[in-house]
Amino acid sequence: MGFALGTLRGVNGGGNKWRDWALAAGAGLVWPCAFPPVTFLPAAWLAPALLLAATRAAPGRAFRLGFVAGIAHYFTSLAWVLYIPVAPGNIAGWLALSTYCSVYPAAWAALCWYLFPGDSEKPIREALADLSFGKRFGWGASCALGWVALECLRGWVITGFPWNYLGASQLEFTRLAMLAQFTGVLGVSLVVVWGSVGGLLLVWNWCGKKKFEPLMLKELAGPAVLMALAVGLGSFALAQPLGAKRDELKIALIQPSIPQTVLWNLNDKESQHKRFAQLMDLSDIAVEKNPDLIVWPEASVPPLRLLDPEVVVPRLQSLNAALRENQIWRVWGADRFENNAPLNSSVLMDPEGNELAYYSKQHLVMFGEYVPFGEELPFLKKLAPVGNFARGKGPEVFDMGRAKMSVIICFEDVVPKLARRAATPEVDFLLNLTNDGWFGQSHQQWQHARSAAWRAIETRRPLVRCTNNGITCWVDEHGHFHGVKPPVHSPRVNIVTIPLRKGPRAPTVYQRLGDWLSWGAVAVCVGLILVRRKKDSASGANPAN
Repeated sequence: MGFALGTLRGVNGGGNKWRDWALAAGAGLVWPCAFPPVTFLPAAWLAPALLLAATRAAPGRAFRLGFVAGIAHYFTSLAWVLYIPVAPGNIAGWLALSTYCSVYPAAWAALCWYLFPGDSEKPIREALADLSFGKRFGWGASCALGWVALECLRGWVITGFPWNYLGASQLEFTRLAMLAQFTGVLGVSLVVVWGSVGGLLLVWNWCGKKKFEPLMLKELAGPAVLMALAVGLGSFALAQPLGAKRDELKIALIQPSIPQTVLWNLNDKESQHKRFAQLMDLSDIAVEKNPDLIVWPEASVPPLRLLDPEVVVPRLQSLNAALRENQIWRVWGADRFENNAPLNSSVLMDPEGNELAYYSKQHLVMFGEYVPFGEELPFLKKLAPVGNFARGKGPEVFDMGRAKMSVIICFEDVVPKLARRAATPEVDFLLNLTNDGWFGQSHQQWQHARSAAWRAIETRRPLVRCTNNGITCWVDEHGHFHGVKPPVHSPRVNIVTIPLRKGPRAPTVYQRLGDWLSWGAVAVCVGLILVRRKKDSASGANPAN
């Protein structure tokens, strides 16, 4: 049998084993093309269909084939983990993270074919022909909901890894992207996946009849209605005025591009002095631009107690005097200690040098900033390369008079719920302090920035990003980047001016309702599984592996 018309290979042994594995791997390799460095948006619409077609088998075999597809995808798209300058930990991390994430597309493939309502013993053309349009429609919808449910779980299980959601690839499709104000980015994933599965059903039907008939287009009815609704809601959101501009804020974003090896090597006093000097030199340049606010990125400030006071004190005094004279505020990222526990923190300072507010990172990176069960099993703490940080509390609003901001640190800008909570009505913008120097000049920076841009859409707030090494810029409420200046990895001072709207800012539907779609999809899928199990139990069916 041909690939598109083949039988459920796990049931009756049809198909060529090596071809099946190759097709599954090929489907997985199309998927990362939707994200940087390729960023080919149509790949996202092809990937689910190819994955579903490549895993056409009984649930157990579909899981294994889907796992192969996941391995091909994640080993490629997460290759930036290898840039972490900690060998062989970087290799182990890449293998572990990619393998873990591959479970999700495997589970999706198994779920889809477990819920398939047709005869598993027949070729797909015959199995689909036996089904009513309503059953095919329902199966396509359940496949799309299953994808959303599993992306939701990936963003939640073991603290969550909400990286490169499929819908996040559609950032440039603005009218679709604006749907995120109502559903979050996973609503866009739903549209993409159902469209992909609907297209696959159309192709299967076409191949089965060996000719095209206009009535075949009804396979796209559900996806087309959903797309129209999504684009309609997105267009409505796009047309809503952002509010009258009351003022604007000029921000100097310092990007020192300090190598990660320097950040970690605190015993090398010379390199730490160079790190400090780089930060001061760029800050002096920033002061000359007369901004309202200077921002230093995550982990930019070295432990000053380790440096020579005769070098540090005069430079700090000179900078503080310039900030005071020009009435410039400051936000900087540095480690703080509370109860002898380190916190990855940000600090707001007024022009007089007073520390007014703190925010400490809540969503820590597993095995980077903390080790699970480290308190119960202290020896495990040795596995954390950076340190064993305590969790902060939040959100915390930084009030500089003219403007109010909420800070999110590093990886927190890809966690929707944190930004949703941080964007309170009085907040003018979100400020992200990030250190992407971990990953050198890899494509991680662009994947990170594009994932973060969705927080601006979901909350209807500008997002300002200040990175040690990466995409230092700001993102407007429609997900458009401003102030990106190549080469993006070089030391620089980025001057950006963001609008300040009259407030308070009304929360979006997504802010009010949260992840209603995502957890609703989880509930629906659990219900479908229970119904299918009950049906199989009543009939005495035992799906093959």
